[in-house]
Amino acid sequence: MYSLPDPPPKDEWVKAQKPQESPEEAMKRYIDAKRSAIQCFAALADEKWSQALSWMTDDSVDFLRKHAIDGDLEASLAAHKLQQNGDIIPFDPVNDVFIAGLADIRDEFGDRTDDEDDSTKILYAIAKSGDARRIVVVLEDNRWKVKLTEIPNPLLTP
Repeated sequence: MYSLPDPPPKDEWVKAQKPQESPEEAMKRYIDAKRSAIQCFAALADEKWSQALSWMTDDSVDFLRKHAIDGDLEASLAAHKLQQNGDIIPFDPVNDVFIAGLADIRDEFGDRTDDEDDSTKILYAIAKSGDARRIVVVLEDNRWKVKLTEIPNPLLTP
């Protein structure tokens, strides 16, 4: 017969599971992340480039700078062009980051489920056509910011 070892003292126990997020905390996280995404979208749509970039993560801005034509990111955004492997490629800041004809930003789209944590929120930019793009929003420097994961951001259909 096998006997179990004595458990460690209670003060040495390690919690393996995070406490469940309350519905209020989840809603606040969603609203704050959505608000930041809307701010980023509005700044891109109004061609307020420095403001839009302030709503993006540092690594997203670094990525865009790396692909800016002649190193001038704001001029590249205004021209709707980036440089990739020596080629100039079209880049529509609103459509390629969010979506053309934005109707709503939601935290659900179809039956998709996403892995989120306290510092990551997955949103969906929904077009009037019903198509969507996945938007990753992360907590960086105590502020929610849009994180670019792909350029162009893949189009999702219902």
